[in-house]
Amino acid sequence: MLNDWIKSYQEMKQDSSKSMKFPTSIQYKKVYPFLKEVDALALANTQRNLNKTYKNFFRDRSVGFPKFKRKKNPIQSYTINN
Repeated sequence: MLNDWIKSYQEMKQDSSKSMKFPTSIQYKKVYPFLKEVDALALANTQRNLNKTYKNFFRDRSVGFPKFKRKKNPIQSYTINN
């Protein structure tokens, strides 16, 4: 998801008349069939967290541009809804 958001942001930067368009989790499930095995709320939470990071970036540039997790960081995260 982050890769698609980065591409959309770069296109918007080059041509300011374009708006940022993001695929939904359903569209990702068509491309990557293994995502059908994952809890739907987990994918929704991931997309919601990514949206929040972009809002923080546009609100305050000192936060920094969203980036991929590094393999060196041993912290894994998984969020579910009760």
